[in-house]
Amino acid sequence: MPIDCRKSTSGGKGNVGMYIERDRNICAAGIPTAQPNDFVADSLQHYLLKDEADALISDAIIPPKKPRPAPPLRYPIPLDKRFAGPFGQVADLINPPIKTKFQTLVDDFKDTPYSSYWKRPLGKVSDPVPLLPEGFDTLNTTFGKKTEFHGRLYDVVMPKEPIQSDNMHKSKECGVQSTRNYCVPAYNPDLTFGHRTFVDKRGTYARCCVTDDRILLGNSGKTIVNTLQSNFQDMTQPRIGTVLAPNDNISNLPNGYTFGKLKAPDNLIECLTFCKISPDVHFYRKCLGHLNSLRKYLSKRFLPTFFRGFYLNLKYFDTLKCDWLDKDIVYNACAFRLIRFDTSLIEPLLFVWKAFDGSKIKYKTFVYVINYKQPLPDIPKMSDIPLDCLDFNTTYTDMVKPGQEKDDKLMAGIPSGRYFDLDYPITPENCCRADRTCLPHESDVKACLNPSILTLFHVNHRDMFAKREPNVIRKVFEAAGESLPEEKFNAVWEDAKTYHSKGWVCYETFRRALENYSISNNNTNKNKQD
Repeated sequence: MPIDCRKSTSGGKGNVGMYIERDRNICAAGIPTAQPNDFVADSLQHYLLKDEADALISDAIIPPKKPRPAPPLRYPIPLDKRFAGPFGQVADLINPPIKTKFQTLVDDFKDTPYSSYWKRPLGKVSDPVPLLPEGFDTLNTTFGKKTEFHGRLYDVVMPKEPIQSDNMHKSKECGVQSTRNYCVPAYNPDLTFGHRTFVDKRGTYARCCVTDDRILLGNSGKTIVNTLQSNFQDMTQPRIGTVLAPNDNISNLPNGYTFGKLKAPDNLIECLTFCKISPDVHFYRKCLGHLNSLRKYLSKRFLPTFFRGFYLNLKYFDTLKCDWLDKDIVYNACAFRLIRFDTSLIEPLLFVWKAFDGSKIKYKTFVYVINYKQPLPDIPKMSDIPLDCLDFNTTYTDMVKPGQEKDDKLMAGIPSGRYFDLDYPITPENCCRADRTCLPHESDVKACLNPSILTLFHVNHRDMFAKREPNVIRKVFEAAGESLPEEKFNAVWEDAKTYHSKGWVCYETFRRALENYSISNNNTNKNKQD
């Protein structure tokens, strides 16, 4: 603290004699606001330069007086109603203008002939009962002879002290038939007067009207119709609780078969594939949607010439002239121009277009992408399914055993070395064996419309061209009626082995060899006879 301040601010002024001061130079902590040489008069005489300038201008320039408002027109300018139609004078007569409060008050003064109008109490209308003298009590004054009070109707209907049933007379009870003391032999109270209608001889009347015996018997829905019409209704209209099946189709269908339309799947790609859809496709679609929203937003805020200037501003920071800038520089330039976007959705697209390496951005491509007048660059093809799940097979590769060595020899027809240890074709997932056995893809239309004995027994061409053992082939052909001695079978077998590169024999190759053997034997027999 300055030495001058200690002399003038030592100790408290209002606590003299209340405390013992061991140090006479006790001062408050910190620098005091009031200095020893400051005076209040100097602070009040502070005058700003702006106040002095305003005072000089006010003295030099005298503002002109405001002009007096123009007097109102005596009559308003009449409207041009030559083509007004229904909005002319007729509209004013039908719908007169609403009166002002002053006009309403004047009309009330003119229509009020009674002095009681000025003395009406608050909340009540003037002269509720007209043609009565002034000061007449309309609430308590009554005319005529006063009637006796017999009690309220509510007390009669709902008495406070109800009458006890023991003390009540029998005739006062509800629903009691009055006794007239007629002569009993001549008067019968059970008789009814009038003529009988004979509507229902049974005498049920109301019960017959309310209920119907046909409903109780179940015959209410039956009507008399023609025989042809009844047969047609039995065939086309199902009865309640029964199934309409005129052709009895259910007996010709396999067990567990149901009718109806299959509901469309939610996602056809997921139903047709067993692999999960690549999540990158959905993510990049979301990124493109965000980029389109940004371009649409910029189209409403900036002109097309803005992007050229924005590119030159970014190029100014490229001191190395490498066409790349740090992403922070680009993002700060966008934020300065109030261009806001989600960097996590824009950076993956820039990486696909080779304009982002993790820390730097190719600013020329960035400006080109956000320019709504320019088309977006080409996006590389993205597969919905991972490459590991894609498997394209040709007809030949599908007919060859997996892992089999490639045979370079010349072969005719369909290779038969396909079905050794596997039940081909493999049944797809979520399918049954009938999907490939009863109607396989290799069958033709003729086999479906006019099936042969082989088709009826579920024998297809795969079974005919599969590799077989000698005892199996001999058993099948002998069961078909062929006579195959040991010598003949061995000769035909050796001939059938020549049809395949590896010496495999199937039913078809053995049949061909057997036909050739029979033809050759017939020729030799003819030559011997000649």
